[in-house]
Amino acid sequence: MFYKKELQTEFRSCASITADVNEMVASSGVKEGLCVVSVPHTTAALVITSFWDPRGLADLMDEIDRNIPTRVSYKHQDSPYDASGHVKSAMIGSSATLIIHEGKLVLGSSQGLVFVEFDGPRPREFYVQIVEKPLAIEKVNVGTVYMGMHDLTGEVREVVRRSGVRDGICHVSVLHSTAGLVLAPADEASRRDVMEDIERMVPTRVDFKHRETASDAGGHVKTALTGTQLTLPVRGGELALGEGQAVVFAEFDGPRPRSCFVAVYADC
Repeated sequence: MFYKKELQTEFRSCASITADVNEMVASSGVKEGLCVVSVPHTTAALVITSFWDPRGLADLMDEIDRNIPTRVSYKHQDSPYDASGHVKSAMIGSSATLIIHEGKLVLGSSQGLVFVEFDGPRPREFYVQIVEKPLAIEKVNVGTVYMGMHDLTGEVREVVRRSGVRDGICHVSVLHSTAGLVLAPADEASRRDVMEDIERMVPTRVDFKHRETASDAGGHVKTALTGTQLTLPVRGGELALGEGQAVVFAEFDGPRPRSCFVAVYADC
């Protein structure tokens, strides 16, 4: 089932679309499956992040601007906001895949879908495709340390094997707004390098507008940048990864008890 929703954005703004997508899932009648949300624009993006505090969304925009400044030196010369918006959209991403379980989106209590406008104001839209699929779903618990990269490859492989699926798709989703999910090198030294460079891009500090704690505020931004989900192929009953690749849970706050959901479904 395909849905399209229009919205009018403001200049450099964030808009929650979680309620809209929830309504689409409810109207579809799908109890088990996947929901794909896509933004069909080149100067806008889609993130899964905390929706509780608007100041956290302001932090997100500030950090994206700090790493990708709007400037007049771009080769693309439509306008500085348009040119930088293309880069920001490409870096942040414009789609998300969510698990539907028991008729509801599988999201964490503080997670929401946010449409991010890097240019604007403009009339915009987003697309939603809902696919009904029988899923084998398991919850995987993760014990984390502060700013740690935790290899979940073994746990995800075991879920795939227990599912009995020979050929299909494995979708992994983290249900937290200060922890991300990445495909990263399997060796620990490289994972530390990844975490250190994420910290370099978004330093933990006290001047964020969202004022819970420095690591919490920075963690929201880091999670929005890294993402919270991975979709991987299953081939011959095994998770299909490249040599040296690992499914890595990135903890940006912690230490905390954490979890993720792993859903596996077979090809038609």
